[in-house]
Amino acid sequence: MDALRGLIGMGTAVVCALSVGCGDSADGSGGAGGGSTTTTATFDYPKDDSLRLNHLQAKGTHNSYHVAPDGGLIPALDYTHAPLEVQLEEQGVRHFELDVRYDMFKGYFTVFHENFDKGTTCDTLTKCLTAVKEWSDAHPAHHALFFQIELKDAASEADAEAYFSALEGDVLSVFPRERVVTPDDVKGDAGSVLEGIGKSGWPTLGATRGKVVFFIDNTAEMMTYYTHGKKDLNGRLMFIDSEPGDPWAGILLANDPVGDASRIEASLAAGLIVRTRADSDNDEPFAGDTSRMEAAFASGAQLVSTDYAAKVEGVEYVVDVPGGTPSRCSPLTAPANCTSEDLENPVWMSP
Repeated sequence: MDALRGLIGMGTAVVCALSVGCGDSADGSGGAGGGSTTTTATFDYPKDDSLRLNHLQAKGTHNSYHVAPDGGLIPALDYTHAPLEVQLEEQGVRHFELDVRYDMFKGYFTVFHENFDKGTTCDTLTKCLTAVKEWSDAHPAHHALFFQIELKDAASEADAEAYFSALEGDVLSVFPRERVVTPDDVKGDAGSVLEGIGKSGWPTLGATRGKVVFFIDNTAEMMTYYTHGKKDLNGRLMFIDSEPGDPWAGILLANDPVGDASRIEASLAAGLIVRTRADSDNDEPFAGDTSRMEAAFASGAQLVSTDYAAKVEGVEYVVDVPGGTPSRCSPLTAPANCTSEDLENPVWMSP
């Protein structure tokens, strides 16, 4: 860690045995990656062997931890999210975005937006992840959950590997490796992640229930370092923002479902998972404008983020996945016989 001081800125019932850890995380939040006990849950998803991760469409939240600053002086920041476990349990959220910074004095990653906008429901990465893991442990029938990790730091090439080791270490202190869907899992014996998707597709829903997928939101130098010089994600825990022609391509971030429509279409055709946004900077919510939200769902993007996952007093705008339970089948990528209950059935979601 000393190097980091240079940082500046089945048609049958499925019996699922899940490992529930009890180790301590670096910041004392009780992260669960260290030890384990076993609990068993039974649920029935007849199409789990045929439906795949890229067949779903789920609701996500932008800056999922965010608590609005007092006074409402900056309209774009005037939104507040419920704690992550409440988003999961009551709002149908299955994708989270976390802004992280490494605190070199404390030795772990913190979560907040900016120095002038520090309100957060979980102030460290391990606390955020622990809240989600505890819910996941109690609801093992859920489809895979997605974490978008926006790196707010910059690192030199010499410090990058230590930084990534610390980041992945915080994740693995909460989620054991077997609960994370990694680029290597998708790549398999192919030459790249993209080739693996073309050869075998994304893992099935059955293979990924109770698991999580991480992807990094960063296209600057950190992307170059994480992909070993824009080559691959071999040995990495997380995916990273990409375009269909990149050999490490797996996930595309396309914020504007209208302006980025052609990129989204091309990426879906190539087998990528796409994240887009239903709204931004409170423009659509305060205007009551649902056109961008409608375009986002119609695009087929698998992950649609919002600042309004639930009803807020004084704002009519709210985002829910049409026909979702809470997610639905992507209108562009899912097979015709896919139903929302095939992805996640409320019958199996009670703890």
